[in-house]
Amino acid sequence: MCFTKDAKILQNLPWLGFLLLIVLSISFLLPVLPNDFWWYIRLGSDILINGGIPTTDTYTSTVFGQSVFYPMWLSGVVFYLLMKLGGISAVVLIRGLIISLFYTLLWIICIRKGIPGWLATLLTLICALIGANNWAVRPQIFVYPLFAWTLYLLPNPSKEQTSEEAVEPAKQRYSQYFLLLPIAILWANLHGSLILFFFLTIPYFLFQQRNRKFFFVLVLAFLVTFINPRGPLLWSDTFQLLQSEGNHFSQEWKSPVNSGWQMNLFFVWFLAIIPLMVFSKKKLRLYEWIWFLGFSWMAISGVRYVIWFLAILLIDTSHLLPGLMNLKSEKLVFQFPKMNIIFLAIMVLLPLSLLPGIREKWWSAAPEALANTTPVEAAAWLKENGDLPGELFNDYLFGSYLEYALPERPVWIDTRFHIFSTQQWEDYLSISNGEFGWEKKIAPFSIETFILNPTSQKNLVAALDNSLEYCKVYHDQKAVIFTVCR
Repeated sequence: MCFTKDAKILQNLPWLGFLLLIVLSISFLLPVLPNDFWWYIRLGSDILINGGIPTTDTYTSTVFGQSVFYPMWLSGVVFYLLMKLGGISAVVLIRGLIISLFYTLLWIICIRKGIPGWLATLLTLICALIGANNWAVRPQIFVYPLFAWTLYLLPNPSKEQTSEEAVEPAKQRYSQYFLLLPIAILWANLHGSLILFFFLTIPYFLFQQRNRKFFFVLVLAFLVTFINPRGPLLWSDTFQLLQSEGNHFSQEWKSPVNSGWQMNLFFVWFLAIIPLMVFSKKKLRLYEWIWFLGFSWMAISGVRYVIWFLAILLIDTSHLLPGLMNLKSEKLVFQFPKMNIIFLAIMVLLPLSLLPGIREKWWSAAPEALANTTPVEAAAWLKENGDLPGELFNDYLFGSYLEYALPERPVWIDTRFHIFSTQQWEDYLSISNGEFGWEKKIAPFSIETFILNPTSQKNLVAALDNSLEYCKVYHDQKAVIFTVCR
């Protein structure tokens, strides 16, 4: 479908412009976190230089040689190419465009549900603001638009819809379903959350579109997921990743708590939709209930799933609201439809001035493109002083950037939670907190050099400061480096 030929969407484009102005501005200003970004650039570089995906770990000293798998290999290649072609500015630009595409598709779905443009923009903006914590530059962002596109391709037929909103003729609809196949292929190579694709499509087949043609598309979609470097083993890799013990040490795998304005809004929305379900004349279909219950359970069980559930909350709210109140669609904001398109284009282009590399030219106090937890200067100092002895113990968040900037020196740990044992994570926390006996825990690893975060590892920094065995050789606001005294 060409969206610009849809009368409802065309007349509401200025509202979409306001939404994208805010979403793009925020996404361009958000700093790039080091957590799951830099080591993916290293991975992309290794894949293109060596002509294959690494199967054993070479990034750490602790699990060196251990088997590893990277279902997100294509994301690493994309990140590497972006950095090579345009640096961090290109990465931030693409992040903004991907996030904007995600919320644009959700906004279009809201319009199709029958709510006016201003309300679709307001609800989608709230959804975006709550979910902004999940906009970090990482492989997951690539599949956000795929998730929304899948939702868009699964129409919600209703007798209450107007002729413009009615479901396409069967032949056209089935040809549209075949667009699910490239989505499945891309998802299988970009991120390990592929199971979400089938959590959307299988309930829709069982309870809404139960026919042979759609079943055929689903079977093909499953088979094309084998088009990846691991073939059908991708599925066992995915379940192995989900069941990894190390995930319990990651904050994003823990349940969300009602702390901070974003989570306050999230829980208020979560509670508010219950009376909306009760009193609205419109009701959710069975497959929509399965989506709601399934994604709500995932969101409550782990912070990383909140953004997926927010999309479902947004769509369900847009579906139920017209059954509770009389919502009239507005006319064209401008007299001529082309003016709406021009206004949208202006709103999308304005935030480009906030991109790293551009904003510094007119904004003297422009925020840094990289988060202050990125040890750029300390890593450069380590590279210049490559003769420091022993193995390297590092803050786990530093691990990702060090693997990119200092590939010749393996780290002790990084943010790949699934490849490290529970014991190693417990030892890491104990050592970082400077707990009694931390020296014995580092002894088996021949650690003689430390690069630490002065805030999150302040107890260990204090212990090394008071030690006669270690000397501080470098420090700045982001990192402190100790090594054995010579």
